[in-house]
Amino acid sequence: MVTEKNWSVFAELDGPGYLCKVTVYVPDRPGILEPLARTFATHKVNITYFYYNRSEHPHRVLIEGRSEDLQALQQVRQGLEEKCLLREQASSSLKLGIMDLHSLLQLGVYLEPRPGTLAAFAHLLHQRNANVIYMAYNEALSPTTATVTLVVQDTREIDELLKDLHRAGYYYSVEYQGAEEKEAENIIGLNLVEYFYFRLKRLLGEEDTEKLRRVVEASQKLSEALVSFYREAGKDLAASKVFTNILTFAASSRFKTGERFSYRRLPSLPLGELLVHSFRLPTGGNLYLLESGEELVMVDGGYGIYYQDAKQMLRENGFQPERVRRILLTHADADHAGMAGHWAREWNSQVLLHPDAEPVLEHENRAWGSGSHLTELNHYFTVLVNAFTDFVPPPAWKPFSRQERGQRHGFPIIATVEMEKTVLEVLESKGGHVPGQVFFLEAQKGLIFTGDYLLFVPSLDPKERDFLNLPKFMITSTNANSLLFREEMQALQELVLELDAKLEGENRGMLVLPGHGDYFPARLLRQ
Repeated sequence: MVTEKNWSVFAELDGPGYLCKVTVYVPDRPGILEPLARTFATHKVNITYFYYNRSEHPHRVLIEGRSEDLQALQQVRQGLEEKCLLREQASSSLKLGIMDLHSLLQLGVYLEPRPGTLAAFAHLLHQRNANVIYMAYNEALSPTTATVTLVVQDTREIDELLKDLHRAGYYYSVEYQGAEEKEAENIIGLNLVEYFYFRLKRLLGEEDTEKLRRVVEASQKLSEALVSFYREAGKDLAASKVFTNILTFAASSRFKTGERFSYRRLPSLPLGELLVHSFRLPTGGNLYLLESGEELVMVDGGYGIYYQDAKQMLRENGFQPERVRRILLTHADADHAGMAGHWAREWNSQVLLHPDAEPVLEHENRAWGSGSHLTELNHYFTVLVNAFTDFVPPPAWKPFSRQERGQRHGFPIIATVEMEKTVLEVLESKGGHVPGQVFFLEAQKGLIFTGDYLLFVPSLDPKERDFLNLPKFMITSTNANSLLFREEMQALQELVLELDAKLEGENRGMLVLPGHGDYFPARLLRQ
């Protein structure tokens, strides 16, 4: 066996020949497959395995070849070196190369298992300027059939390409010709930026998607963050799809402001001297107002991009924005904390949050300090969401004391927030979702604010469910520690039901006020 970086040669176990395994790196552009395949064909080396998936890596190709002549394999290696295909190429930018899914074609094509077959096929594709974005062939599984996905510059070229294949005597089957935006997530070969683009196009429509593309291209920070996000997401494709759903949902908020802004106000809750007002914004988290005497206390709020609209929304409902003197944040994600900095800068409102949320804001990384293997991915994701949604960190904030004053079902009570005849207990999360998460509990009045825990999923509309990707959103990739999150969710549910049972004897009950969707009576958790 001969082994070098990206290159290894083995003697065949059942014959006199030799096998080579090689990793090559090619530019992401039409025509590059032909010279690559021609290098093997020139030395009569038969390609027995070929794998390229642009979704996973825009440049990497895995190839295996067979020859009875060891020198022929070494000549292939030399040819690849001369073409600079054995060195990984740094990608400085991630192009939005595919903007029309109707320019895609996926084929199952019959290729004879002999040297030169792939080179001849690649030459035909090159003549039509078709770019291969996915190709898989494995002689051991199917000695004659390769699956190929390609994109053409002009959709009319697809029919011409199929005619060329027919005239050249190829046997093939068309697995799909063109696709719709709703099918984008199932197409192998799209890079993450293109996947993001088609999700936006489906949500926003052509005009707004084009505007957002210009926003990205005009911002060096956004462009670089998308490239870095793509690189990190390639290490965990399952997580990347969940993150991309939420990122798409966040980006769409830019086009739901001004005349397009809408909200839904839920019925106010009179609880003794306390009035609780609930507002559901177009995307992002809920905004709650606690009214007691002259003071308004805000609990969470939507994305920063909605700040001007939220002020108008409050005025329409009889509340003056300057009355919001304190803002309580369950955690520092942009869909909950994004508006707080705007309020603090204009009205000098005091922002209160967990001490561990401070470095999350400072480093623009929602997983900062969690030890998660997705820490870097979370960083670029946070940068992108913050930029798309106009997140403004508060110029100053007040951390909760973090001096334990007892526990509630394993959750430490680290502080209290007092209003007129109302005291909210601040319960510290164990960090399952993000560092610096808290819950606000008023046990006597039967209220708990849970942030991204205990959502009432039936109250979310189809788009919210789609782009928040529940239950994955809450149980899988966006949590710093998914196992711990599930344990917390169970413990929080048990606490709420325990308190609800106590209030039931007084013909009252607990109400759960989550960060997304409608508030609901705790007894629904029993179902």
